[in-house]
Amino acid sequence: MTFRSLFVSLVVSGFVAVSASSCASEGECRYNSDCLGSYCSDGTCKKDCVDATIDCPRGYVCNGVAQCEPGSGISSETVDGGGEGGTTIPPNDSGTKPGDDGGTTGPKDSGGGDSTTGPGAKVLLDKCTSGSDCASGVCETLYVGGPKRCTKTCASTSDCMQGTRCVDFNGQSRCAISDVGRTCTAANQCNSFCLINQKYCTVSCQTGADCPNGYGCQAVGASAQRVCVKAEAPCGDGVNAECIAPVACDETGLVSSCTLACNSAADCPQRAQGLAPWTCDGVCRRPGDVYGPLAGGEPAEYACNGVGAVVNICNDAQHMNLTSFTIPNAPAVNCNAQTTTSGAGGDTCVDSCRYQGGCAFGFACTALGSIGGNRIGLCLPSNGKGEIGDGCGVDSDCFFGHCNRNTGKCSRDCTVDGLCTTGSTCSAGASPNVEGKPFRRCE
Repeated sequence: MTFRSLFVSLVVSGFVAVSASSCASEGECRYNSDCLGSYCSDGTCKKDCVDATIDCPRGYVCNGVAQCEPGSGISSETVDGGGEGGTTIPPNDSGTKPGDDGGTTGPKDSGGGDSTTGPGAKVLLDKCTSGSDCASGVCETLYVGGPKRCTKTCASTSDCMQGTRCVDFNGQSRCAISDVGRTCTAANQCNSFCLINQKYCTVSCQTGADCPNGYGCQAVGASAQRVCVKAEAPCGDGVNAECIAPVACDETGLVSSCTLACNSAADCPQRAQGLAPWTCDGVCRRPGDVYGPLAGGEPAEYACNGVGAVVNICNDAQHMNLTSFTIPNAPAVNCNAQTTTSGAGGDTCVDSCRYQGGCAFGFACTALGSIGGNRIGLCLPSNGKGEIGDGCGVDSDCFFGHCNRNTGKCSRDCTVDGLCTTGSTCSAGASPNVEGKPFRRCE
């Protein structure tokens, strides 16, 4: 574990931890996912709280499974003035892709197959070997080096399946999985662009809503190409490799964190609906419940805030054990320490998500979280080998990032598009709605 240096002096207040009593049994359970807006304790769904100001001790919040916890939240992509040393991303003209040598590379393919044949019997997202397998006539890898699946041509991202976007390959636009955040050193490793110095793939954007949570939308390079820029990364002490100028490192918070320039809050990272938003004063600023920059999937770390409450320093203030699907208790923290404290084994930062922006590469937006009585998406590990209907124990077992723990089988959140692979059906999930739509998943 790498412990993060704290930027501000920590103040120990008269904060006293008080245990909140449980109330309102809501049914039998094995996992938190069996309970809606509550948590599983000794086989029973329970709630500690609804309103933290009334139901929880001072300095605590009421998380997404209705538990009081200290400062926690909910459950369950040379750039002019670039980062350290600058980043090469040439003008995106004449239909070319940004290169890795200060020039441009020609339009590239993702290693795809026959896109002009068909129709076959396979539906969108089914695995395939050639276009003749697919009803759409298009069989391609959804990301560079990935398995081939039936996909389709597109005019814009709104034409595409949930969790994918419209990307140009060799002059043909087709739906592909977003690879924002995937490690790269050259453009041909990405669907669209590689930020060379920052070493991650990115895509074009109009606003932050087009990017995964943790990424905002900023103009970069001589062509002022607007791409998704990563904010969920630590910086400071001269180590700003993942930040991109002109703003780069924000040293005003508990832990110094990358950020980006903005014209309005719409340029900034977008959390799930119902969570406090980022703000813009020319620079994207984290909301008051977010104390650090740790990306989803990284081990959670903790510190004391300015009033002595123990808080996590995850980029979205969310954390859980992705194996047990529970929210670990915060560790004991010395508020005089100048470095952060590691969470319990398996305690992992988790980003919330909106369907439009989806999640960073390796995660899928699945509506298994809740806040204020509303369902929200969480970025859960994806790209496992499990197809819909295959057995699973954790989300990372599944290609589409959703292990239905009630059935022990891989699923897919199909809320937006209603699409499921051959042999499965998009079925109604539990209420409430997510982003105004009934939650659905493949069974």
